[in-house]
Amino acid sequence: MKYIAAAITALVLTVPAQAALQVYEFTASVAGLGDVRALQWAQSVSGRQAGSVISLGDRIVGRFAYDNAAKSTFNSGAWFPNPDSNTYFYSSAPSPANFFTFTILPSGQTVRVGDANAPVSSMSFKDGKPNIANVTDMLSFNSEVYDGESNSLYFTGSTANWVANGGLPQHLSLADMASASLRHDYYKPDGGRILLNATITSLNEITITAVPEPGTWAMLLAGLTILGFSARRKRN
Repeated sequence: MKYIAAAITALVLTVPAQAALQVYEFTASVAGLGDVRALQWAQSVSGRQAGSVISLGDRIVGRFAYDNAAKSTFNSGAWFPNPDSNTYFYSSAPSPANFFTFTILPSGQTVRVGDANAPVSSMSFKDGKPNIANVTDMLSFNSEVYDGESNSLYFTGSTANWVANGGLPQHLSLADMASASLRHDYYKPDGGRILLNATITSLNEITITAVPEPGTWAMLLAGLTILGFSARRKRN
């Protein structure tokens, strides 16, 4: 029976865990506030909640995740004969993949993208071709909900060699980027629209435990069943 147990253990260990989910925490600083109704930039604006105020320099704390093994579903470069970059689009995945959430302090205005009310409408990676001036790679997450609110994260590599052939970055670091930013466009209680831009100031990867695929659980249960039958037969 010990040989059966050893064989089952070996099989289970060879089954791959769930795809490589990258989870990050970040902070950002509000760098721009545009009041669409007034057609001007502002130092402070009303928040989404009545009575709240958001100002330049306010701190933002957030978290986001993506599956770095996701396969692209569309390549925009296929439509053009000689593009300076190819943009790959990736299909949305259920939570916890492809989401981001953040809170603006001290107003407390909170956004979550990746649930039923604010789905991630697109995740894309712009793969710039090397040796072309002013062309860099860029990873972006974009979402727009039904009331017109939109939220985006943008990470731009310092060169066009960040990631090749439409693959997604295995790890993110501000040291490898030329820019990292957040955009949050929303409507005020009075109906005015605000355009908020923020600069990401810190980015830290969070270590998570991989969740086994359903096939792994099935193999484990099958192995336990075999062990149970073997033990029962030995007793009889």
